[in-house]
Amino acid sequence: MALSEGRQAFWGFLMRRLGNKADAEDVLQEFCIRVLTRKEQLRDVERVDSWLYAILRSTMNDHFRKAARRGRLTEAYGGEPEELAHDAPEQMAQFCRCVNGLIPTLRDADADLIRRIDLGEEDRATVATDMGLTRNALGVRLHRARMALRDALTGHCGKCCKTGWDDCYCPPIGCESPEDELHCAPRDVAK
Repeated sequence: MALSEGRQAFWGFLMRRLGNKADAEDVLQEFCIRVLTRKEQLRDVERVDSWLYAILRSTMNDHFRKAARRGRLTEAYGGEPEELAHDAPEQMAQFCRCVNGLIPTLRDADADLIRRIDLGEEDRATVATDMGLTRNALGVRLHRARMALRDALTGHCGKCCKTGWDDCYCPPIGCESPEDELHCAPRDVAK
C-alpha cells in the first residue's frame, strides 16, 4: 500500500536527482520490483517509509554505477587507435572461402538448396512451393544438404573447419588436402 501511495513522491525524488524522465521511470520500475521481491525483509512496519527510501537510494546508486560503467566503456572504445578501428573487419573471423568451390561438388539438389536458402536468402516457403515439397520435407533436405557441405568442408580443409567455418585459417592457396584441386583463396588471387 505504501508503495502505490508514495509513487508520486518517489517519482519526484528520482526526477530531482536524475533530471531525466526516462531514467527516472527505469529506476522507479526497478525500485518497485526490488520492493516486491524483498517485502519479507521489512522488520518494522512503522518504519516502512525509511525502508522504502533506503531501497530507492540503493536502486538509484546502482543506476549511477551502471551509467558510469557504460561511460568508461564508451571512453575506452573511443580511445582505440584509429588504424585498428579502420581495419577491424579484416581482423574479424573470416568465413571459410572454400565453400564456394565445394558447393558444386555436392549433389545438384543439395547445391541448389544451399545456394537458394543459405546464400541467396530466399524464403523457405517459396523454395518449398517451387520444389513441390512441404516445409517439413524442405527442412529435412536442407539439413541433409548442410551436413553434406559440412562433411565436404572438413574433408577438404581439415582441422580448421572442425571447430567452425567462421574462422578459417586455410593457407591462402590450397588447403590441407593437397590432392584436392579446389583452392581456399578467392578467385581473383593469381594461382
